Amino acid sequence: MTLFEQVSQTFNKLSDKLKKNKEQEKLASILQEHHSFICQSEQLSDYLQETQQLIKLAFKSQTQDSERLSDRLNAQLELLAKLALNGKLVEHNAVTEYRSRIGKMHKTLAEYRQYLARFDDQIRLNPNLPDNHSIYQRRERCLQAINQLEDKISKIEQKGYGTNRYFK
Repeated sequence: MTLFEQVSQTFNKLSDKLKKNKEQEKLASILQEHHSFICQSEQLSDYLQETQQLIKLAFKSQTQDSERLSDRLNAQLELLAKLALNGKLVEHNAVTEYRSRIGKMHKTLAEYRQYLARFDDQIRLNPNLPDNHSIYQRRERCLQAINQLEDKISKIEQKGYGTNRYFK
């Protein structure tokens, strides 16, 4: 049996197992985020078709791109195998999503704090501004946004979505 036949046979087994999974939308979502897939579909079948085409292309290609194609194919097959053999990867995606969300919120919080510091600097540099100047109103709204975001982050972190409860 040739290497092409072995890879095709392995892919077909993975494909069959993935097609039986009832959570195909979650699988498609994970594949959509993976760097090796070009496809941006909501359907698992589109990702499987992309991998199947990549198998054919990688084995036909004898160009400089063949190494890049092989690396991409390996990454796709590795992820498909993990998804087919380990349902816990879907749960792992929830932790990744949680960490990403919290990270974005902390980044936004840092930006808000920089705005607040700029408002404070402007107020310090212009001590004769009237109390009803727009800079004071903008500073107050910024401070409210900071407090709301801190509360939101605190509540999410207290729920503990990033803990190991996803890996039972």
